[in-house]
Amino acid sequence: MARMDWSSFLLGAVTCLLAVLALYQWRLPSLRRQILDEAREDLERNAKVAAKEQLLHERERLEETYAATRKELKELEDRCRLREDALDRRVESFEDRERELASKEAALKVARAGLETREAEVERTRQRQLRELERISGMRREEAEHLLLDRMEQSFQREAAEVLARAEEELQADLERRARDALLTSMQRLATARPGEALVSVVPLADDELKGLLVGREGRNARAFEAATGVDLLLDDTPGLVVLSAFEPVRREVARRALLRLLEDGRIDPARIGSVVEETRQDMEEVVDQLGAEAAEEASVAGLHPRLVALLGRLEFRTSEGVNVRRHAVETARLAAALADELGLDAELARRAGLLHNVGKAIDHSAGGHAAAGAEFAARCGEGPEVVNAIAAHHGDAQPTSPYAPLVALAATLCARRPGASDPRAEHAVRRREELEAIACRHPGVQRCYALQAGRELRVVVDPARVSEKNTARLARDIARAIAEEVPAPAPVRVSVLREQRVEELAEAD
Repeated sequence: MARMDWSSFLLGAVTCLLAVLALYQWRLPSLRRQILDEAREDLERNAKVAAKEQLLHERERLEETYAATRKELKELEDRCRLREDALDRRVESFEDRERELASKEAALKVARAGLETREAEVERTRQRQLRELERISGMRREEAEHLLLDRMEQSFQREAAEVLARAEEELQADLERRARDALLTSMQRLATARPGEALVSVVPLADDELKGLLVGREGRNARAFEAATGVDLLLDDTPGLVVLSAFEPVRREVARRALLRLLEDGRIDPARIGSVVEETRQDMEEVVDQLGAEAAEEASVAGLHPRLVALLGRLEFRTSEGVNVRRHAVETARLAAALADELGLDAELARRAGLLHNVGKAIDHSAGGHAAAGAEFAARCGEGPEVVNAIAAHHGDAQPTSPYAPLVALAATLCARRPGASDPRAEHAVRRREELEAIACRHPGVQRCYALQAGRELRVVVDPARVSEKNTARLARDIARAIAEEVPAPAPVRVSVLREQRVEELAEAD
């Protein structure tokens, strides 16, 4: 019984399943069509919505484009209207001007006709007056014209001379003002100070006991050093230094360098002093070249011949009216460049000529002045004609051939003559010292001579082979008598004659 129930249940379930499948198969086409219709309707509805949105977007874009186009057209229309109005106004102005010109032309024709009538009347009146003048004065027309022309020519000449004189005065005043402005501007740009030249050199000492070594036994080392260098060796109670005094800067510098070498070596005796001083004199050539290179660098001048550089270095040891010649050359170069710049000339060429204008003072120019000697030497070293002429003509010894010659002469004068630039007292003292030394060197047998203590002492070194012991006193008297006759001395001059015979032998070990 139970088995039949299960069979019936299964049969009924299968029957129901088959019925459902049959019903599904029967409804499937209609469901497919329904689904497709609904999908088609959705697609059409979405397409219509998208099309409407696109149309709306295109419409908005077209409306914006239309609005912009209308705005541009309106602006163009406004500009065209403004231009048309301007053209109308110009046409009206031209028409008004044309009418005004026509009226003026008509008035001018009337005035010209009246003027011609008046001219004719004036001509007839002038002819009548000329005839009346000829009758009254008894002169022909040609003679009167000549007389009148002569008087007018004289009057015009006087007026022209007065105008020319006024123009020359104004031109001279303007040139002086412009030159004064250029000089003031250049000097303000230079604006360098001039320190006084030192006449002493100070050498520091590591130990005060070295002073005794410098003095030596009975002062032999000090005397040998002063005789070899020609300077005063001042050893006082001032701790830690020795003072070297001399007017001649070359001697003072040689003495300073030699003393430093002796102190560094530690061996100080008369023989060693003489050899070290001689070596130092030879080494001064390198120092001179270095000083010349420094001067060229300070003046910003490049490409100088080595021999010219050496001459510039030698100017360090020369003075003119108390002015160091090398420093004066550098200042002249700077001022000449500033003046050339103000006047529109070549500043570099003026700088070069200003630096080299005094090189002749470092040359032996016994035949001719230092300007001619310096110009000749610069020409041999390959300098240009403008530089050579500026050197030769800066003291008026030659005729200037370019504007750089008077410019350099002016710069040199301004640098040397401005307040505080020079000390003529030191220059006079140096000249007096040179005169004293020249008087002593004229006598036979004199090897070297040095003026010391501001020219109050003259130290003369003689050759022992030519001057005997007995003749030293007579030589001292002769020199003193010559100084008294030739050189006006403000104070007595003491003449010291030194005769020293030195014999050296070399002891060699066996």
